[in-house]
Amino acid sequence: MDLSFLQNVFGEARDTYVGLGRKMWRDLGQVYEDARNFDLYNVDWNNVNWTAVFMFSVVIGFILIIIIANLLPESEAPGVQDGNTATGDPNGVVRREGDPPIPTPTEIVSLRVYPIKSCRGFEIDGTRLRPSGLTLDRNWMFISKSDRKFLTIRSDPSMTLIDTAVIESTAKSNKGEQLLSISIRNNDKPEEKPQSVAVPAFPTKAWLESNTILSKVEIWEQETDAWEYGPEINAPFTAFFGKEVALVYKGPTNRLCRVNGSKELYGTETPHHFADVMSLQIASEASLADLNRRLATTQTSNNKETFEPLTIERFRPNIIVRGRASHPWEEDTWKRIRITTVLPAEEALYKIDLDAVARCARCQVPNVDPDTAAKHPRQPWEELMRFRRVDKGGAAKWKPCFGMLCIPKNGGKVAVGGKVEVLETTDKHLYDTAPFSDL
Repeated sequence: MDLSFLQNVFGEARDTYVGLGRKMWRDLGQVYEDARNFDLYNVDWNNVNWTAVFMFSVVIGFILIIIIANLLPESEAPGVQDGNTATGDPNGVVRREGDPPIPTPTEIVSLRVYPIKSCRGFEIDGTRLRPSGLTLDRNWMFISKSDRKFLTIRSDPSMTLIDTAVIESTAKSNKGEQLLSISIRNNDKPEEKPQSVAVPAFPTKAWLESNTILSKVEIWEQETDAWEYGPEINAPFTAFFGKEVALVYKGPTNRLCRVNGSKELYGTETPHHFADVMSLQIASEASLADLNRRLATTQTSNNKETFEPLTIERFRPNIIVRGRASHPWEEDTWKRIRITTVLPAEEALYKIDLDAVARCARCQVPNVDPDTAAKHPRQPWEELMRFRRVDKGGAAKWKPCFGMLCIPKNGGKVAVGGKVEVLETTDKHLYDTAPFSDL
């Protein structure tokens, strides 16, 4: 475009506005009269350069938007929208005086799902994360039919011999449907084919109503509803446990997070499935490495049995991050974190924000070898008790801590390799005691 044309256009626009201004503001005493007696019909509209007026108005409007956007707070500035639930909380890193330092970003090195509470889980490369947890995680559990209470690895370590996997149906009636395969290993006779059953991994309401019974069950002294499978599914597990048991699938009524995830301490009600108190546990590879180093030193000094490093599976976390080898256990200070996952094949970007609500107070389940179901009489419980009694709240006063219990604030996909950023830290975590708003 010819520069001289633009100069002429802006010059005419300027002269138009300046001329009108001079006419209206020639003297202050005449302003009111001019405004009151202004008549549109007396304006010579034929001689107005409308192109010049339009372009000059656009430029002036753009300049005003920039000025307003810089003067107003971000949340009130023109063009700023509310947070998108697909891309996370609009709030970024918060640094408060006296809080622990913000760690450098790390990455997800493993994802684990445990479809049946206390039974063996499996690793995945990626899945969807919702406020209720990872897809399929703790959607099922076993109950004793005599008292309707849940079964747990705490009292029966053999539950780790029950394996789970997702397979595709080959039957003509539902070919390609995803099924949850549940099989029982016989470590005494590994050559034998495991007993197994399969149920729909994503059952519809119609299927559940036709193939199960909606009943009441008890978990941690709370009653909830569950879809109970029939004898053809339960038979091999009744034989395995040596008593009448039933496999159940979480019913339609919400089961709410407890402890620091309760409404009283967290501020809102958050549903989940059959996890103990909260929907998601995150652990650090660096912290596990530090624990294994300490265990190796202890066993070497005592000239005891050959030390075999523990696997992260013993602690049954969902998301395992790399962490910094030089800073193990820094997850203790997390308050808010963000997981960013880029999926080039989908041309998609997911940002999921999570509140690190509490440290995970441990029982002796990590003493159970998930491969053999053998429970060690001392370790790693004793070593953890020596240096990981780091929380003074509630039951955690008498227990060691490993990992963080988290509540996702929005949903999206996560995958191995996803970036994990800490947005805010705190040194005020207290198990089952501190409100999240006070951290």
